[in-house]
Amino acid sequence: MKMTGPINLLDLTQHLPTPLLVIDQTQVRANLRRIQQAVPQAEIFYAVKCNADRRVLEPVRQAGAGFEIASLSEAETMSQMGVSPERIICLHPIKAPDFLRALHRQRIDVLAADSLAELDKMAEYAPGSRVVLRVSISNAGSVVQLNGKFGVEPGEVLNLFRQAESRGLRPYGITIHVGSQCERLATWTEALAVCRELFREAQSAGMKLSLLSLGGGLPAPYSNGALSFEEIGVALRAGLARLELPPDCTVSIEPGRGVVASAGTLITTVVGLAERAAGHWAYLDAGVYHGLFEACAAGGGIPFPISTQHNDRVTRVYNIGGPTCDSFDMPFERRSLPELRIGDRLAIHAAGAYSTELSSTFNGFPAPAIYALEELVQAY
Repeated sequence: MKMTGPINLLDLTQHLPTPLLVIDQTQVRANLRRIQQAVPQAEIFYAVKCNADRRVLEPVRQAGAGFEIASLSEAETMSQMGVSPERIICLHPIKAPDFLRALHRQRIDVLAADSLAELDKMAEYAPGSRVVLRVSISNAGSVVQLNGKFGVEPGEVLNLFRQAESRGLRPYGITIHVGSQCERLATWTEALAVCRELFREAQSAGMKLSLLSLGGGLPAPYSNGALSFEEIGVALRAGLARLELPPDCTVSIEPGRGVVASAGTLITTVVGLAERAAGHWAYLDAGVYHGLFEACAAGGGIPFPISTQHNDRVTRVYNIGGPTCDSFDMPFERRSLPELRIGDRLAIHAAGAYSTELSSTFNGFPAPAIYALEELVQAY
């Protein structure tokens, strides 16, 4: 049947068991175009960890973007897809020896580090690699802050590059990360100011750096008024102009959430209802362990938009739990929704990032299946 008019995912997937994640590959491509237009100076390397499903990876490759990987499994996926080594970088500062061997074997040699111990491993298992130092910067305004676990302080950068040279590695560039879902524009500007000083210091020390990696952090539109790619692009273009990078220096950006979050919709079913002292409760077949980790406080409390099948019903305020026996499995609190009934389906929007990747089969419940929207429309 040929579809006409707007696509209603709840209707389109009514015949499929839930939970499931629908990926709109057209939206993936559109997000990549917007990022490229916002920061035309930067080459895009998609952060595979965000969603490694082939329905995401293929449109990324078709759009001409590269890939940023962090594990042996991701390296094997790239090899299976036939992605050339020049289109792959690894900016994870900690890599197991087996992973380093695989990277070296596949000729993927743009690798991040942030410690002497990592340089020693790289020199042993991936000799001659190009070293990109992960620099610690402010993560103010980010939903998930990443400082502390990774990053060398700016004042230690030159010494660490010298240590890399002494081990036969090649100082190549610096990489930063403003934190995941960065919603403060000034954080980007401040990060580039740090980069400007580091490039100046490197040049004064006779070091020629060839890469500035802007990392991830581009926010997804979970709520109205979210910081846009275009607003961030204005700040990044101005900051990059002030850097006065060498003409042959490459700028890259490694978005994950910004590419795929808005392209994914999680479809789930109401499997239980209860009235308690705290109010109305609804229980879904998807929860913290099955696609909605980022909805809970520990995952950042992402305010995923939710739509229902029956908007004509009276509105109620619900606490929403997942299907497991674990009391932690409570993705949403006090969400206003049309009255829910057992068997109703919900669409949880902007759920393409870190949903299925963070899913498990805990308590015997299935992780969400994944479908491409285009395939569903063609089969409808």
